[in-house]
Amino acid sequence: MVIFGLNGYISAATPHDKQFFLVSWIFVNTAVIPFLFTAVLRWKKLVTSIQLDTREDRVIPFTFALFFYLTNYWLLRDIPMAQIIYSIFLGSSVAVGIALLVNFYTKISIHMIGMGGITASIYGMSQLYDINLLGYILFGIFASGLVGSARYILESHNLPQIYLGWGTGFLAVYLPVIMGWG
Repeated sequence: MVIFGLNGYISAATPHDKQFFLVSWIFVNTAVIPFLFTAVLRWKKLVTSIQLDTREDRVIPFTFALFFYLTNYWLLRDIPMAQIIYSIFLGSSVAVGIALLVNFYTKISIHMIGMGGITASIYGMSQLYDINLLGYILFGIFASGLVGSARYILESHNLPQIYLGWGTGFLAVYLPVIMGWG
């Protein structure tokens, strides 16, 4: 939604029905279905909390999410769209994969991975299309600070886990966007 909203060229080149389909498809397959899967895991007592407080609770949901991210990336490759959308989805898939691997050693903030990825998407788009999005980039950094502070205050993560999450999300999305991978 951010890409369509901030880049008039991409928005104009992508019909509104395709935009709606894309955003809906991604939301259902990367948010709704993984949430329902995690709720079923909780119901079956395979995880101790829907918040996935422990590293052990995160392995199955992260693996499931990675499968859905990669499947969506693969399926969306057949739909003609701007390269940046493929790059963002590849980067998001890589970020989830890194989160799964890091999870075997320490917790990593998934919230901050998302915030870093969103900020990287906006920053990368501003560079690729030579658009002044400084206000949006600063807002992404500010919002990241708010989310990170909330995760710290709630004692969900320590500072290294928060910084690791944001850095992972940023780099995992920024590099594919700026390099045109995807």
